[in-house]
Amino acid sequence: MKILLCNDTGTKSHVGCLAVSDAHARMLGRMGHIVHHRYFVTELDRHAQPTLDRTIASLERDGGLMAHLDASDAVVVNGEGTLHHGRGLEYIGLLALARRRGKAALLVNALFQEMDVEPAVLNALDGFFVRDSLSDAYARSRGIRCGLTPDSILAAGFSDRPDTDFGGDLVVTDWHKSRDADVGLASIRFQLDAAPGERRHFFPLHAREVRRRWAGAMAAMGTARIVVTARHHGVYLALMAGVPFVPLESNSWKIQATVESLGLPIRPCADEAGIRAQIGDAETNAAAFAEAGKRLREKLPLPIFDVLGKGGDATSEDQEVARLAEQIATRTKALVKDRAIMAKRRRKEAELRWRVRCQRDGLLRGTWQALRA
Repeated sequence: MKILLCNDTGTKSHVGCLAVSDAHARMLGRMGHIVHHRYFVTELDRHAQPTLDRTIASLERDGGLMAHLDASDAVVVNGEGTLHHGRGLEYIGLLALARRRGKAALLVNALFQEMDVEPAVLNALDGFFVRDSLSDAYARSRGIRCGLTPDSILAAGFSDRPDTDFGGDLVVTDWHKSRDADVGLASIRFQLDAAPGERRHFFPLHAREVRRRWAGAMAAMGTARIVVTARHHGVYLALMAGVPFVPLESNSWKIQATVESLGLPIRPCADEAGIRAQIGDAETNAAAFAEAGKRLREKLPLPIFDVLGKGGDATSEDQEVARLAEQIATRTKALVKDRAIMAKRRRKEAELRWRVRCQRDGLLRGTWQALRA
């Protein structure tokens, strides 16, 4: 089949985004399907309207998009962390259009939270897979049929060679920008308040160097003693590496839902006291984290594309990974924009570090402002 794949995250220099993009290319290629065109994350944002009908009308006016749709046998949307609090109607609208035009339509790897969509729209799809138990329960409470599978990151082509060796130290990842004021500050305070002789490493999952090193990130996590993370894919990387972790809150229920789905004896927190309180529990229950990771790996192969059957196209897993790389390379503006976003995040993190240091050292606000200048 010729696949139109939308909301592909391969233009983001984020470990989880690159891994999920890689995983979908591998799974589809292995089944003999060709992704003839991709719309990467945010490329269809312009079509999002207040209602689904208006969104569909906007999509239909896009001649290039409709040409790609007509040339496809199936449309696949990577739900990722997009479909929450009313966001992502452009993708639901495109799937509805695909069904109207007789195309197969799949929504996979989805967070699904607080979405005002008529059940009939999603129940008409050939496949709808969510990645956590809270999304599953919410969809079913709305009368929407769905399947529950782990995140597609499980199927990515990770390397056994770590890109970094943390030497058994503690690792702290980055966080969602919407949580700078609480989770971000808590993460930085915890990292800076290490005891004498103790090392705590900052390991941002969204960073410029990640594009060439993402495949070693899981193995790198495996060299840590414990991980403190406010990233959904940080949780998965730790689980896949068999390392206990302390989860922090994010911009949706995605981290809470993953932890609850696996029955782990820990809950997301948003302050330094919460981190400290759960560090010992995580280490004490290391076996439970290892078992949860094992249960995740046993879910492979993921069934999210099974409904498409075996394709008759002359392609392979390696060819689809290469095709993905070629399509990413054409998105120069998106890649440049992502580098600018990362530079802005590093500046924001540096500002937060100054604030923590100044508060910790008892400096006056005026002094802090002078240091910032």
